[in-house]
Amino acid sequence: MFRTVLPEAPPPPAELDLDQIVRDGYRARRRHRALLGGAATTGVMAVAALLVIGVVGLPIGEADSAEDRTQSADPPAAEEIDPMMAGYPYAADWGWGDAAGGFTSNSAHSEELMTVKEAATAAFGQLLVDGGVWEDPSNPAPEEDCSWITEEGGSQAEFDDCMAEQGGMPVGGTQTEGNYGQTYLRGYGGRETEELETTLRTIFEFRVMLPGGWTGEPGPVTEQVFPQFLISDGPYFTDEAPSFSTRGIEGGGTLMIADHDCAAEVAIVYPNGTGLRATWNNCEGEDHPFDIEALINAALEMPELTFDTSELTPVGALNEVPMGWVYDEDEWANSPEASIMAADTYAAAATSLQEAFPGATLSEGDAVSLGAMERGAVMKRSYSGSGTLPIETTIDETTGDVDFELRYYLPGGWLPGYSETGHWDGHNTVCKEDYVCTTAADEDGGLWAYEEYERRDEPGPGEDWEATTSHDMYVTYYSPDGWAVGTWVQWTDDAPIDAELLTELLRAMPAPLYDQDDVPEIPAG
Repeated sequence: MFRTVLPEAPPPPAELDLDQIVRDGYRARRRHRALLGGAATTGVMAVAALLVIGVVGLPIGEADSAEDRTQSADPPAAEEIDPMMAGYPYAADWGWGDAAGGFTSNSAHSEELMTVKEAATAAFGQLLVDGGVWEDPSNPAPEEDCSWITEEGGSQAEFDDCMAEQGGMPVGGTQTEGNYGQTYLRGYGGRETEELETTLRTIFEFRVMLPGGWTGEPGPVTEQVFPQFLISDGPYFTDEAPSFSTRGIEGGGTLMIADHDCAAEVAIVYPNGTGLRATWNNCEGEDHPFDIEALINAALEMPELTFDTSELTPVGALNEVPMGWVYDEDEWANSPEASIMAADTYAAAATSLQEAFPGATLSEGDAVSLGAMERGAVMKRSYSGSGTLPIETTIDETTGDVDFELRYYLPGGWLPGYSETGHWDGHNTVCKEDYVCTTAADEDGGLWAYEEYERRDEPGPGEDWEATTSHDMYVTYYSPDGWAVGTWVQWTDDAPIDAELLTELLRAMPAPLYDQDDVPEIPAG
């Protein structure tokens, strides 16, 4: 359903392997709990120090013949990196794995996560008890959280590991887009939430950030800017700006406090360039009282931790990406205006489609925000719908008209064309592994991106079914007016579908209707 409904949707910053989850039942449950419990996808922190990441060798100097030729010349100065203008490569496994949201491919990262988990449990456990969120400051896991392991044939050792990992503070890796995915920020975080009508409200949240891609100066907490900010001194939880203060702490760190009355944020920049932000929100929902001094003291209990920064790299030249939309709890996609314009856009598209392909169908369009539902996360605004083309194919033993998805992208937060990096890096589409990708340009400045995948499925020994060839094709048209429209089609064997046909389909599509005066802005908080 993910692939069918949202074929072009940005994934969470940690890649979600749907096939592996389907194959691996109880590990999927661990991932599910880690995600719901606190494997957050955003985090913005700060750095004040420079890191030295490499030292070159000591060359032998050219000396006068009368001098000792073995004397070493002075080594060049070590290369220095400004962490604020540096980041990490995208890591598909960052935040996912078997150990409470940990890592399967790098044990060092898993060890870091468990260190953060233990430190955060010790620092914030009593605060969560006093606020009525936990019953026990160590937050032991209920046995039923892990009993399914033995029920499904797992070992006692796996059960014991689960009990240890599931208890305490829920923690996962955080991987945040920097400059729309051209680099990434890394960290670890956790949260506790409660249901509020049809949404989840975060009561408590913390982030521990590795150096790279953020600044210790207060500013708007949003992925729209790079470097990002650790903490905001602007209004967020209420319409009023918080009482904001900064002071030095023992050991040389800096403590920042934003008191929003019914909510508070505390941030620490440590001397080694790592950072912490802890948030308590009691502005709505059930009453979870807290003492701001208790929140400050709990944050000060967190130790200065050391992390692996060997992959920290200067960002170099960055593409200029048009400012993107920030996640809004009021949700643009649920607004009557967006719903009406999406419906009208798809009504016009359905008329054009019938003229170009008699017998084709197209559903009503929905307004959809693409991106992480997190404070400060950049979202893309889109309209989404699906239809059929009067071309017969067989998918999963079902024969019928070819299905296609049709998605409009409204301006803001993306670049035309496709990314060759294998992940979203500011471009609107990604050239995925094993896909063949090409582009073409129109004389008026329009750009076309084509992505095609072909797979041959043949029966194995003892199997009795006919071999098939499966095809996937994405075609996206980027208008010079700043919007885009794309389609995704899947078919088998020799159906008469190709890039030319899908180009004809998209050329028939009208421009989307949207409020051109509504433009993205950087939030005050």
